[in-house]
Amino acid sequence: MSWGSELNLIDHVLHERYQEFGLDRHGIGRDWTSVLLTPQFVTSRHVVALIYPAGELRARLVVKVPRQPGDNKGVQREADMLRTLQSLHSGNVAGIPEVVAAVDVGDHTVLVETAVHGLQLDPDRVATDVADAQRAGNEFVALLPTTRPASANTDWYGRTVAQPLQALANLVPSEPEVASLVERTHQLLSPLRSVQLPAVFEHADLSHPNIFIQSDGSLQVVDWERSSIDGLPGHDLVFYLQYVGESAVKAFAREQQVEAFDAAFGPSGWALAPVRNELRRREVDPDLLPALVIATWARSAATLAYRLDGPQSRGQSEAQVRDAVVNDRDYWLWRHAVERGLP
Repeated sequence: MSWGSELNLIDHVLHERYQEFGLDRHGIGRDWTSVLLTPQFVTSRHVVALIYPAGELRARLVVKVPRQPGDNKGVQREADMLRTLQSLHSGNVAGIPEVVAAVDVGDHTVLVETAVHGLQLDPDRVATDVADAQRAGNEFVALLPTTRPASANTDWYGRTVAQPLQALANLVPSEPEVASLVERTHQLLSPLRSVQLPAVFEHADLSHPNIFIQSDGSLQVVDWERSSIDGLPGHDLVFYLQYVGESAVKAFAREQQVEAFDAAFGPSGWALAPVRNELRRREVDPDLLPALVIATWARSAATLAYRLDGPQSRGQSEAQVRDAVVNDRDYWLWRHAVERGLP
């Protein structure tokens, strides 16, 4: 779709289903302004519109639509995960959007959510108060529920580690480094296979531009399409603290990001204590932290199998897909974590 047709679709759906969606309850009158955002990431599969009531400078709603007809799994998953998270908390959850509606219109699923409000917690804002950014992330992750106790979380390794890594290996079958990393990762994580771990609700992408900070210091988080009820304890906090560490030193090049990883998760790393505390909160042995750090970056890199398998990527050559994988930041961190091994 063109930008104009996307806006036309969004405005048409909101007008036609105004009462069904209860838009008046969200402060939306019959007149509004729609502003289309167009994420430029190669892995981005959606466009996003902000809905501003007439005369207001603050958006009340966010509408997400797939870029390509039929590529609806991402928005459908986000709607399902947000509703699940709300149900687990028996109501609206502070810091996350509320699903207003998710409807199929022709070949597109249109997702309507409430807008979150706050300042984007971008690298510059993190760097101005690293301690406050760290605290906000610790508190947000601690609020995400445990979805399955360790005793009931059977075959967690297959679901959360083995299957995603196999999907990534299938995406780039001719890349020997990926196959080698997968094999070495399973070797390093072999002690985990016999450990019973709980499942946690996981966002899986806690970094800019998905995070906002409120005036009271609490975190607000958007873009839940990568989230899961089968998350791994510590994953979200490891991912978030890596982002905080990179932002604190303006580590935008891959080599700098690897250095930030060592500062955070190497011997005497500054991020070890908060992650151990999070593991204790989940009743997980904190001595498992090194293996769970490796698992975090292996799993995060493995999401490339989903992010690079959309219609917007299917016209790329095998070499282009391979380059997108091996140049990805999460892939670099996974490779580095595997090379460091377990202490």
